[in-house]
Amino acid sequence: MLTAWLQFIVGAILVIIAGVTLTRSADTLGKAFGLSAGWAGVLILPIATSLPELVSSVRAALILAPDLAVGNLFGSNLFNIAIIAIIDLVQGKGSLFHRLKEGHAMAASLSIVLLSIAALGLLLPFPAILGSPIGLDTLLLLFCYLAAARLITVYEKSTISSSGLNVDEAAEEFAKEKQTLLSKPKPALLSFIIAASVILFAGTYLTDASDVIALETGLGRTFVGSIFLAIATSLPEVVTTSTAARMGKLDMAVGNVFGANMYNMFILGVIDIVYLPGPLLRAVHPEHLLTVLMCVVLTALAITGLVNRSKRAVGLFGIDSLVIVCGYVIAVAVLFFIRAG
Repeated sequence: MLTAWLQFIVGAILVIIAGVTLTRSADTLGKAFGLSAGWAGVLILPIATSLPELVSSVRAALILAPDLAVGNLFGSNLFNIAIIAIIDLVQGKGSLFHRLKEGHAMAASLSIVLLSIAALGLLLPFPAILGSPIGLDTLLLLFCYLAAARLITVYEKSTISSSGLNVDEAAEEFAKEKQTLLSKPKPALLSFIIAASVILFAGTYLTDASDVIALETGLGRTFVGSIFLAIATSLPEVVTTSTAARMGKLDMAVGNVFGANMYNMFILGVIDIVYLPGPLLRAVHPEHLLTVLMCVVLTALAITGLVNRSKRAVGLFGIDSLVIVCGYVIAVAVLFFIRAG
């Protein structure tokens, strides 16, 4: 048992170090190759910060531990919403939601749509696609994620066009920044590859340790995946968003949270393809529905905060962030008491 916990801790530390390196490399590559901020925020940055979830969940599927794989993704979504409170704490006094753009509500709403599709996959026996072990819900998740990414990109462009910004000046400034960054793609690409390789090893290490902990403690794969593994694989998001918040890039920090939650549902579709015994969501425990429900509730609270834009704060936390933290704690407590092996 002690060996498994030590393995888990070492894996988590490696994930943090490699995840931060991966994120910085992805940001440099995105700018150097001329990707828009909106597109990079929705797609590139979540790919980097969510790579631990991808590797860990693929490994869980390969060792035939579907509850660990699914719990990791749903639990990561739940914890990611709680990260908003960490951003609020880092950014200083006053309410975080009052300082954010309302446009984040779109990504948050689309993440709820993707979560709802996953919930339907847990509830309904979706037919397999052409006799394969892949469920129709997987196809819906993959398609809807791509459609959501496209919708957000179009929205970003229309927002810039209607904001009255001097497009020529912005383009000239961007060209100068791009020229500076063009000297950095090769080192950034090398760092990206090395960090990804470390995560490939650490994610496998982390998942195997989680499986042992789940079985030997009796906590069950659903609980361990939704809480322990989910938090460990979400640590790159914590570091990345905290760094962005300290730099005053609050919209980037919060955008990464909602983008990562959308991308996790895309990963869920990918895991179903890897899981050969049959449709993934049919093979897991129904208690995952509780995690999905709490994800929806916390995301809805975040949307309310984005629209209401309250200035109220309790200590260092805005009132909306405080409510989200309380919701997360309640969700963890309920999952613990109804845990199943």
